Amino acid sequence: MSITIQGAIFMGARSSEPSLTVWSRLEPLPTSADLLPGLQARVADPLWLIGRQWQFGELQGEEAGSPIDVRIEGEVVPLTSFSPGPLDEGSAARSRPFPAVGSALEVMVEREPARASNPRLAAEAGLHFLRCLTEEGAASQRAKYLTSPAFALDLPEDPTRDPQNAAWAALLSGRALDGRKLAAALRLHANANYELEKLPAEPKIAASLAARVRRAAGRWLRWYDESIVDPGEQPASWISARQEYAFAVGATLEEGPVVLVADEYRDGRLDWYSFRAHSEPALTPPEEARPAQQLELPPTLPVPVRYTGMAADRFWEFEDSRVNLGALKVGRTDLVQMLLIEFALAFGNDWFSVPLPLPVGSIFRMRRCTVRDTFGVVTEVGRSREDEGLPWSLFELSAAPGAPPHLRDLFFLAPTLAQPLASDPLEEVALFRDEMANLCWGVERTVQGAAGVKADRYLESSRTPLHQRLVDPPPDARLVYRLATPVPEYWIPLVPVRATVGTDPAGIELERRVLLRFDAAGEPRPVHPRGILLRSDPVGDPAAEAPLRLHEEEVPREGAVVDRSFQYARGPGGEAYLWLGRSKKVGKGEGSSLLKFDTVQRATR
Repeated sequence: MSITIQGAIFMGARSSEPSLTVWSRLEPLPTSADLLPGLQARVADPLWLIGRQWQFGELQGEEAGSPIDVRIEGEVVPLTSFSPGPLDEGSAARSRPFPAVGSALEVMVEREPARASNPRLAAEAGLHFLRCLTEEGAASQRAKYLTSPAFALDLPEDPTRDPQNAAWAALLSGRALDGRKLAAALRLHANANYELEKLPAEPKIAASLAARVRRAAGRWLRWYDESIVDPGEQPASWISARQEYAFAVGATLEEGPVVLVADEYRDGRLDWYSFRAHSEPALTPPEEARPAQQLELPPTLPVPVRYTGMAADRFWEFEDSRVNLGALKVGRTDLVQMLLIEFALAFGNDWFSVPLPLPVGSIFRMRRCTVRDTFGVVTEVGRSREDEGLPWSLFELSAAPGAPPHLRDLFFLAPTLAQPLASDPLEEVALFRDEMANLCWGVERTVQGAAGVKADRYLESSRTPLHQRLVDPPPDARLVYRLATPVPEYWIPLVPVRATVGTDPAGIELERRVLLRFDAAGEPRPVHPRGILLRSDPVGDPAAEAPLRLHEEEVPREGAVVDRSFQYARGPGGEAYLWLGRSKKVGKGEGSSLLKFDTVQRATR
């Protein structure tokens, strides 16, 4: 290949006169049309490359072969039982069979009544029934259901404190029927396949259209039951004292029962590391236990593990331009980060992956794992575990010290949801500490209104006077004495008290108390929570229920935020779930209510 260089002429440099510049261009001229020499990429000094490999320790002859054959033996058993609530003596009594197919743990744990306290859902269900009548050719019967007293929609009217829900009530009045009442009436005449033998007595349906109305009613009743996961009862997994969920699932291996316990489920995400292994109490009766299956993985070729930002494992390989290992900044005390970086750089290419097919919702116990390398050496690989001193294990369910041997080497493939979609919270409560007032607060930011739509309690409090003002103070009164400064109604006090019997005698709990308000006539009026998160009995009378008590550690210095919202997701088998659940997140720190007692203020005229 030859290169031709053209000349360049420069005129008028450092002069104000016009100049003409000619650029040079280099053009490669191949001496031959053959591309083979260029593709061969010949090296002039291969001994130099071998010498560099020797200098960097690549020719030490460690006799470390690459794995080419992996075989795994073990047993797998499906889940057979589900027990809501914390693990105790009554867990076996509360246990229920775990569905064989079509189940998601998040839905089973979180689901709570959605239709019973939501008139808007009842109205929307009634509107859908009217659409079903039209699609089946019975549109003429819509007016009969709208005017039937048996299915009249009872909507609240509270325009003063809840204007948004009052607007929904005015919009739906006379345009929809109560889907809850309609479903209860139709269910009396429907079989397991949602086929109706006859219709309710009210309203009167023409005989010529009775068959079409029955088809529409059966179709609508199926939709009503399958559109929302509604258990009809309060969630037994919710622990009010901790504002989080607790539950357990069980199965039976050949050596004995296995109970997986989740003590603190609060963020809406479940996986195998959310559980710890127990053996008692057994949740599954022996006659309901499903037999374990022996699993033997055929000879499989392992694949090297790759991850984003991984260092190049060959000396002459160019690094990815998106990763700048030289820009890492680590302080002297960042030991964990330095260990992680060293591990990624030195041992990043020592990991291999082998696919292990398992049924969703099963527990797998590994008995043996053997690896054959390129030299024909067979090695039995053990678990990454340390039993002496401070015990630890890697990618393994934790178990209590002294647990039975069959609780070791367990892996749980949980039937969980990938990416659920959450709506705006129907109810949201912020829990935080107020060090100046020496108590905690539960602030109801939003609650579920009377019609089912969320209501902002801050806007509600801005319409209601917080305290009485002096209308006509005495002419010579310059100061006003107040027993306490005002606090908004949606701020619920949580007072520290001694823990109940059976816990640490020096422990502290936070008990919900009531602040008295005074109406225009001067009569005291206790203020209770309008939502259900700060209630000990969501279906009873707030004035008659036992006060809610929270464990002190559940309201840390950073606070916590608890909410209730609708969630939608696809299950492991592709089925759709829509349910109402709760979650708990980290708050934004401490707060102050500016609550003071025995204060003197200037009189306002």
